[in-house]
Amino acid sequence: MQDFDQEIHPDTFTIFVNSPNRLDGKQEGLRKVCMDVSHARSSDLKISLINPNGNTIWLTNRNGAESGRDYTQTCFSQNGFFGYIHQNENPFNGEFIPDGRFENLNETNSSLNGRWLLIIEDLRPGVKGFLGAWNLQFGKLDKVNTKKRCSLENPKYCKCEEGKKNGDMLPDLVLLPSFTKNQLDEYGPEHPQYPRQIRFAASIANIGYGPMEIRGDHEWFCNDSNQPVDSVSICKDGTYARQNILQRIYYKERNEIKYKEVKTGTNYYDSKPGHNHYHVDDWVEYRLKQELGNGLEKTICTGVKVSYCLFDSGICNDQDDICNINNKRYGIKSLKNYSLGKYTSCHAGVQGISVGGYDTYGSMYEGQFLELPAGTKNGSYILEIEVDPKSIYLESNKKNNILRIPINLTRQENL
Repeated sequence: MQDFDQEIHPDTFTIFVNSPNRLDGKQEGLRKVCMDVSHARSSDLKISLINPNGNTIWLTNRNGAESGRDYTQTCFSQNGFFGYIHQNENPFNGEFIPDGRFENLNETNSSLNGRWLLIIEDLRPGVKGFLGAWNLQFGKLDKVNTKKRCSLENPKYCKCEEGKKNGDMLPDLVLLPSFTKNQLDEYGPEHPQYPRQIRFAASIANIGYGPMEIRGDHEWFCNDSNQPVDSVSICKDGTYARQNILQRIYYKERNEIKYKEVKTGTNYYDSKPGHNHYHVDDWVEYRLKQELGNGLEKTICTGVKVSYCLFDSGICNDQDDICNINNKRYGIKSLKNYSLGKYTSCHAGVQGISVGGYDTYGSMYEGQFLELPAGTKNGSYILEIEVDPKSIYLESNKKNNILRIPINLTRQENL
């Protein structure tokens, strides 16, 4: 495997599948993928799997924190015994649920025979590794009853807010506390890679009645010019060109699903290592605050990352507490239009978060940190994360867009 050297050098490994039993995606499909990867810093690695139809999921993306290493006899499946890979620590030995949605590899009515690709990308310099072996395991799939599930093709089962028969099906964006609490690390002033940083994960879920869907208008621009450009043009100020985006709002009318579009923000091409896709501007804001008493607070610092690509990196279910918010578990039983929408990648034209889907950025992703000012003292603070800080997207509830987590700094300067 090639190490990062100012640019990514993806390593591609191929398995050709030609089953005489014809894997048709209905009753049979991919059940498990296993691998042995030797690498002294697993958080450098992004590993993806692509099926013969071109559908891609992330198996693991920069997991293992700072000291993790290797994937030894590591398997991924839709119902991995040890839970999500990002909730575990090295050694990653056993069967896990991947970072991406495994079911996207087993689409109905699509042949699974053909070329499968394992893509390994090293996103940080200094450590090399190698792939020892990998394999795919096929078999009968667990049956999923979708006959009475809301979809754009099956609108009679879709519900509107407050029990109405007609009306808007708005999204409702929330931050999942479990991700941030499980991936939250403090680094002192002398740390060689992350001096005076708080690194953390942030995961945004949609618990509303409709998807959060954005669409580009296909016209790219630079703020310093009225001339048309393309999506990868670099403007005079060094930034990539922007595209105006529209939020598509679905609504139900006489047992039909229709939509309307509202102009919102912009998106752009992100060329940073591990990205190479399109990000939505002004999507999040990170802050560290300190309570002063009498209800007053002081902002110590804010984060540099404000943009996300929007897609379903996972989906809430009823078997765990990933989507537990204020002691309420969100999943197929509690979300009326569960799984409405499908967003598998961050295209310039369409991206979003399905009903019950969530979009996660792990603590080792680019930009997932707060840099503490010199002289910051040890003590009690509040980590605050806000989605849609400029309030430019339509939702059913704006009051739950902020997550606040108390943290205690212990590696900075003493009081």
